[in-house]
Amino acid sequence: MFEKTGALAMKDALDKLAHCARHVADKAGLAREKPAAMDQLLEAMMEYRAAAIGYLAHPTIGDFIKAQALKYDGETRDAVERIAELVDSLNRG
Repeated sequence: MFEKTGALAMKDALDKLAHCARHVADKAGLAREKPAAMDQLLEAMMEYRAAAIGYLAHPTIGDFIKAQALKYDGETRDAVERIAELVDSLNRG
């Protein structure tokens, strides 16, 4: 119904990434003991890859700051939006 935004969405993405990493580790141990389990390992690795790509495609910190700017009006909003642009430009290098 409601889309998660901000820190909550980032936390969910990190939780999923951590879950997938543990799953890969479990399947790697199994594949080490039983080579026939290699397919399960490869499937877990693909799930991890998808979670990692989803996390990397997550909005920038500047996007979160811009969302906070909507709480304000006038000069305060303008200042917060400029801060968001500065943060994004610093992160781009």
